[in-house]
Amino acid sequence: MEALKRAVRTGIPDVHPDELFCDSVESMLETISRSKFEAFAMIVEHKPKSLRELAEILGKDLGNVSRDVKVLELLGLVELRKENKQDPRALCPVAMYDQITFDFTPARKRA
Repeated sequence: MEALKRAVRTGIPDVHPDELFCDSVESMLETISRSKFEAFAMIVEHKPKSLRELAEILGKDLGNVSRDVKVLELLGLVELRKENKQDPRALCPVAMYDQITFDFTPARKRA
């Protein structure tokens, strides 16, 4: 989990192709909040053309949405692309996956 926290803190991705590891449910929820899951879902469902459009879909502040999507990008779940010729600063969030699947194996008590 330290590598994931470092990626969020430094902005340098720690991506393992198609896998994200967490050592506990608590650490996962610290990194991927409900608002980040909602942003990911809306990106997959609505394919917004900009972060501003995504914020409008979510009914949330652009700054908060931008921070959530940046974390999703660091996790390798979303890519931010410059696709608007009229506004080269506008970023288009693109989901790298259609779904997120959890594989949770509880730790077994040791004898």
